[in-house]
Amino acid sequence: MIGKYIKKLFSRDYGTFATEFASSLGYNTWKEVQKNSYAIFFTVNDDFWFATELSDGQWAVWEEKEKAPDHFTVFSTWDEAITYLRGLFDESALPERHWIKNAPKKKVRDYVDKETQIQILLYGNALDFACETLGVKDMRTSKYSEVFTVSYEEVYEYISIHGLPQNKSTTKDAQGEGFHYYTEDGKWYTFFRERGQIFDEKNFVDEELGKRYIVKTLLQLSGTGLY
Repeated sequence: MIGKYIKKLFSRDYGTFATEFASSLGYNTWKEVQKNSYAIFFTVNDDFWFATELSDGQWAVWEEKEKAPDHFTVFSTWDEAITYLRGLFDESALPERHWIKNAPKKKVRDYVDKETQIQILLYGNALDFACETLGVKDMRTSKYSEVFTVSYEEVYEYISIHGLPQNKSTTKDAQGEGFHYYTEDGKWYTFFRERGQIFDEKNFVDEELGKRYIVKTLLQLSGTGLY
């Protein structure tokens, strides 16, 4: 019976009202809300209570009825959200079979600290790490922004403290293939060398602009799309 209810619930679509509610939760589409939501329990009228994980790690609790939802309450943690919902459930005196889920399954990536993820993005192989360590079966059907939990800004903050990855380039004469960057007389210089040819040369008087461009380029070259 529970499986039937879940299937019925996730087939609902409220059109523009669903999009508006998704936007209020910080998501672009109703499908994104569904993807990040857990059905917790249902009432005798087939109304469902949900907990939705928000982009900042907080949880929104809301009830989905026949009409589109228009109200939610935000809790800092899953434990706070589930305690609140369990209180509503107990007060309702519903049969225990109406209680659907106790806790979301932790994804492997949730156990990998952000510093390790940033080091992989800057120095390692993001594809191998995603598949071998984070347990993603096929990155062709996944986005790196969904697999890795760090943002561009967090990567930049990291290099602001620890410095940019060491680069062999010290002048424009560096002969290695690929992306080169170095600082000279207070300026950042960057260029690409391929088959002996230099292209896309840039220089930055502003140190922060230079570092931001370098970080963005390193992330682009990792193929992750986190930039």
